[in-house]
Order: sequence, then structure tokens, then C-alpha cells
Amino acid sequence: MRKTNIKNLSIEELSSELQKLGEQRYRAPQLLKWLYQKATSSFVEMTNIPMELRTLLDERYTITSLQRVESVRSSIDGSQKFLLETGDGSLIEAVLMKARGVQTICISSQVGCPLGCRFCRTGDGGFKRNLESDEILNQVLFFKSRHLERNRRFNIVFMGMGEPFLNLGNIEKSIEILNAIDGFALGQKRITISTIGIPEAILALSETDLKFSLAISLNATTDRVRREIMPEADDIVPTLAAAEEFARARKTIVTLEYVLISGVNEDPADAQRLAGITRGRPFKINIIPFNEWDGCPYKSPTEENLERFLQVLLPKAPTVTVRRSQGGDINAACGQLSLRRASERKRDLS
Repeated sequence: MRKTNIKNLSIEELSSELQKLGEQRYRAPQLLKWLYQKATSSFVEMTNIPMELRTLLDERYTITSLQRVESVRSSIDGSQKFLLETGDGSLIEAVLMKARGVQTICISSQVGCPLGCRFCRTGDGGFKRNLESDEILNQVLFFKSRHLERNRRFNIVFMGMGEPFLNLGNIEKSIEILNAIDGFALGQKRITISTIGIPEAILALSETDLKFSLAISLNATTDRVRREIMPEADDIVPTLAAAEEFARARKTIVTLEYVLISGVNEDPADAQRLAGITRGRPFKINIIPFNEWDGCPYKSPTEENLERFLQVLLPKAPTVTVRRSQGGDINAACGQLSLRRASERKRDLS
């Protein structure tokens, strides 16, 4: 009998499977707590479940995990980037950061990325596949069981490898577990999904009960420049319209991420347009000075140009923050470790 991956089941699917085995629905919350709160890797350890059921579960289901391949730690801010290996040997990256006493996990949603954004290193390695929901959840479990401070709040950001909304089914399934009281019990303010902005996906998710915050990777104020640096991006008007509908449906604020790149999108006219397209709308702006990586075609903005951009933007725009990238000395933006390891694998095989 081929075993089923139990972490790829939604809560309803898990309940249904247990009912097929003749069990009551209350067994599902018990299993969820063992899998996600206690990070149990074996059915045998689930001591409040009858041994007969534990044996049956072990015969029918597997409990997966990710293996650590490599990690690097920043000497500047202590952030730590991990290269993790899935069951089929795929490599993904995840980052642990800490700011103002709060730990944040940056996780991936795909192996590689199909979008080819020109300022992002992940796309250089191409796209392999979507991550399954268990592989998304297992990134969180990897940190929870080894690196998170016990009984302390933590946040999750989907800002790692891949475009989350191109893997919508697995994202929805994993968010359900992240939200669930018997799962990770994380609310809207502790989960952020960063997306290139896929209007149909944003609108579809605005109608669900899934709890998360939304961040749109905007990065330009004209469609021409946005398409130049993000070839697969939708036009700005429909993207922001969908984001605005999401905000109004959820009674929340959507973050617009704006990676400031020297000579590309840092002109005062860009700041004027950014203020104009966001004024009076349920958005906040997060300016992110571009962090260079070896071989990239773009440069970081100077402090003078960053300040000039902010001086034009601040009096006219909604809430504006500046986010300094963490882990600059370890290239914490995703793609670095996985590309190097993939190159080493090819060299070993040649």
C-alpha cells in the first residue's frame, strides 16, 4: 500500500480520512496538535491516541520533514539563512530574522521561480515545481523545533523563493493550518504573503476566511518600467484595484513594496506618481533600498537619492516606512545558496 502524506491533507480531508477509519471527528484536532504544535515525527509518540489507531495511521500515512543542508549567519544583524532539502532532493531557502525582539521566518512557496524579475536572484536558477503544502508547513516546523524561542510570538512572511499565488491550492491549504487553533494558531497580523500581484488570485482570496496580510511587490509607477524589471507583472491599475478590493473586503491595509533601484525607479517624478496612485486608498508604502548581489545589473540607491525620494513622497502619500534588508553580508535574498549548491552538484556529476 502506498502511504499518503498526512501533512498534505486539509483539516476537512483529515477529518474525512479518520471517519473512514471509523474514528470520531475529535481525533482530527488531536492529530493536528501532535503534527504542528508538538512537531511530532512519529505516530508512535502520539500518546493520547489508542495504540491500535496509531498502528493503523503508521501503516497508511507518512510524516515528512525537511533536511538542513547548509546555513549561513549574518555578522551584522544575526539573521540566518538556511538551505533545506525536500524528500525528492529539491533545494529551497528560508531565512530567520529578528527585529525589535520579534522573530520572523521568511519561507518559500516554489522551487525556483518562473517570473524572471530582473532584480531578483531566484529566477536565475529557473523554475522546478510548486511546493506541496507539507513542504511549506515543514519550513515553519523546521524553525519552530530548532530555532524559535519557546513560547514567544513569531511572524511568517511568504517572501522566499517563488510566487505564492502561482501555487494557490497549496498556499490555501497551508494557511488554513497556520490559522487553525489546533495548528499554529497564527492570525492575520502574523502572516504576510508578498506577491507580484495577480489580480484574479487576490480577488479570489479576498472572499475566503483565510487570515493573512497582503503585500504587493509594486516596484514601479509606470507599466513600462514595471514590465522592464518584472516581465510577467500585470499592469498597475488592475493590480491596485484588486488590492484595494482585498483591503475593503477584509477591512485592512495592503502594503505596497517598492524596491528602490538606482537609475530605474528613484526619480522624484516616480515619487510624485507613487503618492498620486496611493493617496486616499487603503495602502501603506514600504520602501526597500535595493540590495546588490554579485553579477546583478542594478545598483543600490545612494542615501542622498533615497532621502530625496522620501522628501517628495512623505508629505503626500499614506503611511511610508523604509525597510533595510537584513543579512546583507550573507546575501539573505533568496537564490544565493541554492544556485551555488546546484552548480556544485553539476560539477560533481561532470
